[in-house]
Amino acid sequence: MAMSKRCIPYTPRNREVKESTFALITTAGVHLREQEPFNTDGDNSWRLIPGDVQSEQLMVTHEHYDHRDADQDINCIFPIDRLRELAAEGIIAGVSDKHLGFMGFSQNFRDLYERAAPEMAKIIVRSKADGVILTAGCPLCHRVVCYIAREVESAGIPTVIITVAPEHSRPAGPPRAIAPEHFKLGNSLGGPGQHDLQRKVLLDALRRWETREEPGHIWEIAYPEYDSSDWQPIVLTEG
Repeated sequence: MAMSKRCIPYTPRNREVKESTFALITTAGVHLREQEPFNTDGDNSWRLIPGDVQSEQLMVTHEHYDHRDADQDINCIFPIDRLRELAAEGIIAGVSDKHLGFMGFSQNFRDLYERAAPEMAKIIVRSKADGVILTAGCPLCHRVVCYIAREVESAGIPTVIITVAPEHSRPAGPPRAIAPEHFKLGNSLGGPGQHDLQRKVLLDALRRWETREEPGHIWEIAYPEYDSSDWQPIVLTEG
């Protein structure tokens, strides 16, 4: 389902990156190991992820993209450790005490639009985050994540999406986004253990978040250090 790009919700930032606290939202199926797994046939529930979570406490439940790299290093799709490092260095003001995991292979779009996404946005507003960084898993997730970002923007918080499927995100009208070129699904910020690359992608996302620019424009960025030898164009089929 393609959403109109008209009137893309857009909240101008009112703080610099170094003054801002950031939350993470992912549609890649991330949740705590102790939480109920997502229904991979279609699930509009979310999982609240506490700000002090350790990366080894997180896992992925999703059957519509290859998440073996994220199983090794959750920062491939949920850069909690990289975000904390930036906070420790003073590049950002802090990390939110609430993040959200979602499984974006949705089969009930009306419920997503009318209930789930607005409720997720309310959680982020209550967390008092100044900005949100979003990632996605399967091709359909890359559309769903845009709708969630739009709801968060409508609630008054500026967002930025890291999309590796820009051809699927663009029709949904993302408020702000970057697209690492030729990164495969499940590698939103790079491969497992590629900490320097993950950091670089995250910094570029923050740069896009900070830049005042027309909503809907996706920055496509090349990262020569990423091995894209097994990359293939993404086709939206089952999700």
